[in-house]
Amino acid sequence: MPESDFDPQPTRPLPPGPPQSPGYQMLGRVNKFYSLRVVGILCSLWTYLCALGVAMVAPRYLAPDTRNFVVVVLPLLTGVLVVGIIFMAYVASDEYVRRRILRCAALTGVIVAFSTLGYFCLEMLGYARLSMIVVNLYGWAVFTALLMWILYRAR
Repeated sequence: MPESDFDPQPTRPLPPGPPQSPGYQMLGRVNKFYSLRVVGILCSLWTYLCALGVAMVAPRYLAPDTRNFVVVVLPLLTGVLVVGIIFMAYVASDEYVRRRILRCAALTGVIVAFSTLGYFCLEMLGYARLSMIVVNLYGWAVFTALLMWILYRAR
């Protein structure tokens, strides 16, 4: 093929794409700052926190037979959702990011263990007892903050 026949620039303009809805345009703006993994993790964590809020309020308003389901199963299922999305983000990452995520989980365990030990000592000195849900939320907050930092730096 002679070089004079090759034109790197298209002679016809490309046809316009499908019309984009405002929601799709908003998603494009969000993805410029957050990756889809980060958005999935943050949305699933928000779902978990909302489920814990519902579980705290449920005993006051629900009948005893449905109360047990809402208090136990709803936070459990949303917690499984969070773990599943984090696992999918882990599997979709390369080896370096996987190693960093595992280090993040280990560091979170160490931070939560030492802070729980420290508050146990404060309880022995007379401070009020701390609910395990506070430790759970503290652990998820630390892990999510470390994970977001890792995934942001990996972009």
